[in-house]
Amino acid sequence: MPSFNLISSVLLFFYIFDLAAEANPSFLYKFCYDKDTTFTTNSTYGTNLNLLLSSLTSNAHRIDGFYNTTVGQQPPDRIYGLFLCRGDVTPDVCRDCVAAAARNATSLCPVEKNSVIWYDKCMLRYSNESIFSTMETRPGGTVWDNDTFTEEEDFVDIVASLVKDVASEAADAPMGAKKFATKEANLSGSQKLYSLAQCTPDISDVACNLCLESAITEFSDCCRQKEKATRASSLLPSCNVQYGLTPFYNKTAGEVSRSKPSPLPPGDSGKGKSSSQTIIYIIVPTVGFLVLLSTFCYCILRRKARMKPYLLKDQKDKSKARTMNSLQYDMSTIEAATDNFSDANMIGVGGFGSVYKGTLANGQQIAVKRLSRSSKQGAEEFKNEVALVAKLQHRNLVRLLGFCVEREERMLIYEFVPNKSLDCFLFDTEKQKQLDWPTRLKIVKGTARGLLYLHTDSRLKIVHRDLKPSNILLDEDMNPKISDFGMARIVEENHNLEYTKKIVGTYGYIAPEYAVHGIFSFKSDVYSYGVLTLEIVGGKTNSSFYNPESAESLLSYAWRYWTERRPLEIMDPTLRDSYVSDEVIRCIQIGLLCVQQNPKSRPTMARIVPMLSSSDITLPPPQHPAFFFGTKTRGSTSGEEMGLDRSTRKFQCSTNDVSITEFYPR
Repeated sequence: MPSFNLISSVLLFFYIFDLAAEANPSFLYKFCYDKDTTFTTNSTYGTNLNLLLSSLTSNAHRIDGFYNTTVGQQPPDRIYGLFLCRGDVTPDVCRDCVAAAARNATSLCPVEKNSVIWYDKCMLRYSNESIFSTMETRPGGTVWDNDTFTEEEDFVDIVASLVKDVASEAADAPMGAKKFATKEANLSGSQKLYSLAQCTPDISDVACNLCLESAITEFSDCCRQKEKATRASSLLPSCNVQYGLTPFYNKTAGEVSRSKPSPLPPGDSGKGKSSSQTIIYIIVPTVGFLVLLSTFCYCILRRKARMKPYLLKDQKDKSKARTMNSLQYDMSTIEAATDNFSDANMIGVGGFGSVYKGTLANGQQIAVKRLSRSSKQGAEEFKNEVALVAKLQHRNLVRLLGFCVEREERMLIYEFVPNKSLDCFLFDTEKQKQLDWPTRLKIVKGTARGLLYLHTDSRLKIVHRDLKPSNILLDEDMNPKISDFGMARIVEENHNLEYTKKIVGTYGYIAPEYAVHGIFSFKSDVYSYGVLTLEIVGGKTNSSFYNPESAESLLSYAWRYWTERRPLEIMDPTLRDSYVSDEVIRCIQIGLLCVQQNPKSRPTMARIVPMLSSSDITLPPPQHPAFFFGTKTRGSTSGEEMGLDRSTRKFQCSTNDVSITEFYPR
């Protein structure tokens, strides 16, 4: 009895210790971003934030461990929030972790409207912009233990293989299940390595896989000096990957207990023969049945294997059909929305056709691009491209709502963006005063996030090839949305460079290696982004410098003042009352880094976004930019689309000037 009491006491101690450990979530990391987007405690946004945190806490007992909600009716005081608990924790532990994160949120990020807070058992996030059903890999962080593991020579390779496997399992979770998985690997002796991967359940399997790939990349990109750390966590807004030398999660899920069969009791010597016969009578039919069952299963599996390609094709065709049906609008609906394409509703016109403003029966405003009938593209190819573009969903991209193909008409239906395009404000002497420095910085950052999505985070890796102010639309809050994918190209994920004989785009924004040699890449968009950033800071259009008798250009102009250590003289004079000198200089430096002659010297958008968000990142000095002259347009972009009327030389702006992507097969 005493020994039984002792064992019971020990087990009770460990049970209570385990409960106490689970009840106290550990803080891992936080990121308060967009320092220019802040609020005060007594503001409406502050009140809404408190209501949101209270709502998240009260819903943290959910079995699925995930919840999102919105508080506030109108921007800029509307706030979006969510939490995600680790897939192995109980509802009680989830509730305690979310409560701790909500309780500490306003002290960890006291004034920022956009915050992500990670604990070991949950993540809490809120923003003044929608964060639902969108895969985000920025901002993020990597947390490492100071201890390192030196006993295993192949430790880094084992970690890489393990986290890749567990990420694949999490992304391939069945429909409706948590996007969560754990996995173990053996190290030296009895030592084991444990890993975990998880995505928010509101993103697709493909997006989950891409997010986890980015999280794994963070391990190698950020902290090579800690590559043998005994514990590490790569934390992104939409997913996370972790590993450690001790089991930091509950291992019950997926485990199957396997016990050895009990030995047969010793038989009586007088009954040995009878026992043997009995065993034979049992084993022979059993083995025969198992052989027949195995043969039957083999035949079934082989038949399924032969049928699998056809079944997959059928599933894909059905999925594609469902997608197209959900995107297709009737002609009668579009005619009613645009008042039968009345001239009063026409808001844009170009070589592609005309753009009309419309209002659907439910009150939603739309922009209808009515494509020219002279296009040679067939209806089926048109629908295929629509299905591809519709998959591009990001807050800084103009959203395609659907299409209409009827009576030899082909139309694209986009969300309506009320403030027209950036060039309407930036290069108009009166309206540019509405673009104070915080607004311009928001446009610079938002455009960068949109390009990062196209280059890295979307399922399709896309080079835009025509980034310029007239293709940046502004919503009611002056948030930028990249539009006009008429020249975009899908590129292979492992291809750094692509070549084409047909040069399209707008001179002044085209990278020199593309204009001269037809070589384009993600760095071509980076170049265009650099020109755009310098235009936003300076308030001067690239074409305003064009003079056949002068060697001056926007880039040489900016470079001259930079080398003379007078960068603020590049700035638009209308910003004198609102600018922050460090931010302006940082944007100019990033712009010059983007337009360097050698594409390899230009930073990627994955590097530019953190550069814009954090002043702690030291920027390299820019090298000599590419002084590339000319403002005329080649390809499918006309001179009028640049914003200049050739006859009057007066500025014209664009309104919802968007078009379908000319995708090429991968």
